Amino acid sequence: MYKALITATLLLSSTSLFAAKCDFAKVQNVVGVVWLQHGDSKNLLDYETKLCEGDHVLTLMNSIAEFKLRDGSNITVGKESEFVFKQYELNKNASKKPNIALFELVKGAFRSITGSITKREHRYEVQTVVATIGIRGTDFWGGFGLTENGLDVMMIEGKGVYVVNPKGEQVELDKAGMGTTVFPDKPPKAPIKWGDAKVAKAMFTVTP
Repeated sequence: MYKALITATLLLSSTSLFAAKCDFAKVQNVVGVVWLQHGDSKNLLDYETKLCEGDHVLTLMNSIAEFKLRDGSNITVGKESEFVFKQYELNKNASKKPNIALFELVKGAFRSITGSITKREHRYEVQTVVATIGIRGTDFWGGFGLTENGLDVMMIEGKGVYVVNPKGEQVELDKAGMGTTVFPDKPPKAPIKWGDAKVAKAMFTVTP
């Protein structure tokens, strides 16, 4: 009996832990065909889908997916994109641990508007094969495809975005409409104000 109680307790604990890791985001909008890859399984994304750490969201042509995280942050996965929700942790103000939100853009584009997660010490990053995008609290866009072989990042509005890779110094985007481009094995370019045409191309990738 005692062993059975211990086993049952451990099973309940592991189930609760697993549930907690799958309870940090809700599907807000799905346009077109969007797949969710969870481990070895791959299923169509719908409004009832639970998102778990490590899940890949894959959008097809003219398809997007929008998510709202527990802290109020919004993430839009753009057309023909692959986006990974790697880690998400909200800690209380009294905790010495920072809030953590880590993602990966494998291909395509995304847009993120941060919520309360950046109101205290935090690490909110989107990793790519070219560079890491770090967020201080803002509305920003990042993606491949606007510049051949390059990653583009633009701050739409907010407190700021930094872009860094091992090849150069950290670049700060601290004004609305400022953007940078990063090529493989090269440091991020100095920030510049994007023209209307480039901004429109970026927004098209995340707009239904």
